[in-house]
Formats: sequence, structure tokens, C-alpha cells
Amino acid sequence: MRLVLDAMGGDHAPAAAVEGGVLFAREHPEHEVVLVGDSLRVRTHLPRTGAPGNLHLHHASQVVEMDDSPSAFRRKKDSSLQVGFELVRAGEASALVSAGNSGAVMAGALLVLGRLPGVDRPAIATLFPALRGGGRCLLLDAGANVDCKPVHLAQFAVLGEAYVRARLGISRPRIAVLSNGEEPSKGTVLTREASALLRRSDLAFSGYVEGKDIFSGEVDVVVTDGFTGNIVLKASEGAAMGVAGLLRSAIEKRGGLPEKLGALLLQPTLAGLKRVVDYAEYGGAPLLGIQGVGIVAHGRSSPRAIQSALGAALQMAQAGLQTELTRCIERARAWLPARQRGKRATQGTLSD
Repeated sequence: MRLVLDAMGGDHAPAAAVEGGVLFAREHPEHEVVLVGDSLRVRTHLPRTGAPGNLHLHHASQVVEMDDSPSAFRRKKDSSLQVGFELVRAGEASALVSAGNSGAVMAGALLVLGRLPGVDRPAIATLFPALRGGGRCLLLDAGANVDCKPVHLAQFAVLGEAYVRARLGISRPRIAVLSNGEEPSKGTVLTREASALLRRSDLAFSGYVEGKDIFSGEVDVVVTDGFTGNIVLKASEGAAMGVAGLLRSAIEKRGGLPEKLGALLLQPTLAGLKRVVDYAEYGGAPLLGIQGVGIVAHGRSSPRAIQSALGAALQMAQAGLQTELTRCIERARAWLPARQRGKRATQGTLSD
């Protein structure tokens, strides 16, 4: 299988992207990685001892920068993102991974690959660790669609349910809508109308959950608009880093032998905890609802995170999830409102 890696995407590109691609290529010699980007810049970061034989370079002269508007994807016809998506559309690659501008990645996926039939807006789906049973909870949308309608949240629920069932092996995933309280009277017009739709569905809908419940293990899929979801994502990352920093600071300030000995004994446990909460372990978030496989990696991705993102792309491509997602959306048409037409159906995606 051949995977495309946007070598120019991310805060640490092309160095981190290239190194991550090399790591993956060496780990999976039976698969190919295509580094798309400025060939002169990319080559300077390839190993001096020689790149793996299954690592290839495809030149692209332009870059969609991290601070560009997503609409830059349209203007920069020879960007690494544009060229990468065209390779996927042409059937020359099975998936694309990028740590670049997430709004532009979503715009590229929509403009080049298109949506699955029956999907108004694809969503970024992010896995969170769950306390109960060492499981996971899928949150979507994590930042693609700032403004949503109730039908969009209902579609996210269908896509998330199918993804969790196929990838995590949960036979009947529990679905919930993110709100500011568990009572049906809470929330907004958006959450109340989305909940009304989901109550008419054949999904295992649990109602409202609060932010803390994403980590509790009580539900498997939580749906919300991209504005709220991205805040949840960034706040969770900050909390994880803050707790680690406070713990380290407390140990350093006390500085006694008992504290140092305790820290030494806890190292294996803390290392295991770090693996659970570290985004580098998950690599990236899939774009659910597009005609193909696209993975959005963290903008600050390290080489290991890029390697993990390529691994996630490989698994998703091999699993053939597009067929299952399409089947589930088609089946949900029995209770979902008709697809929203017109210009407003894409505005939220392109305003990220």
C-alpha cells in the first residue's frame, strides 16, 4: 500500500515529517511512503546513509502555511497538499497524512476527494483516553466545522458510531451530545434539536454528557460542533501538560530524598500514563465523511507522532472503512433529514 505524507505540513516541517516518514518506511518495508514537498528542502533532511527504498519523493513547489486561510488551498495549485490529494484521487496512493493547516487539509479533502454520499460536512474525529477499562472515547467534530446544524451533529453520530464499531470492536457504541449539563432542559437550540433527531434513530443514544464524561468511559462517542470540540481538545492538552508540570515542579521544590526516591519508583507508572495521554501515540485524527482516507496530525507533531499518523492511515485504508461509513449513512437516511443544499453547507468547514 502507498501512503502520501505532506512533507511541508506542520510547525516542524519538513524535518519532523521527513524523519517520521523514514521511521515508518523502515518499520513497514512492505508499504511505500511518498514525501510530497519541495525536493531541495526535503532532501536536506533525508538520512545521509541513504533513504529506505520504499520512501519516494514527489516535488511540489508551494506550501500552504500554518497561518494561511484555508482558501489558500485553491490559490496554491502546486502546494504539497494539492499535489498529495491529487495523487490519492488518481488512485496512486491510498491515504494522505498532514500535520499542516487543518482548515486547508479539510478544504482539500472536500474539493479534491469530495464527501461520502449523504454527508453534508465531514468531521475531524479525535480519540480520548477513558478511565474505565482503559478504553477510548471518540469526539467529533474536533475543529473542522465552526457552525453546525442539528443534522450535522446527527451525521457525526452515525460516522462516529461506525468508526468506533469497526476500529475499536465495540458492538454497540454509546452515543451522546456534549452539553453544559445532563438534564434535557440544558444546552442550546443546536444540542436540543440534535438530541431530538438522535432519539428517533436506531443508535444507542444516551442523551447529554458534560465535558468530564468524555474521560469517564460512560459513553463511546461524543458529538459537538467544531468550535466547542476544538476548545475541548486544546483545553485537555493543556490540562495534561499542566498536571505533568505541576507534579515535576512539586518534586523539584521539595527536593528531598523521599520525593526523589518516590519519583524514581513511579517512573514506569508515569511513563505508562504519558503514553495514554500523549497525542504522539495516536498520531492523528481521521477525517470522517470524505471519499478517501485523510489523517490530520497535530501541528506540533514530532517524528514519532508522524510515524503513528502514518500507521493510523495504513490501518484505516486496510480496513476499508469507507464502505462501512457509506452503508451506515445510507441506512440512517430513514431518520435523518434530507441533505442540506447550497452555499451554507460548506461555510463552516472553510472558516476554520
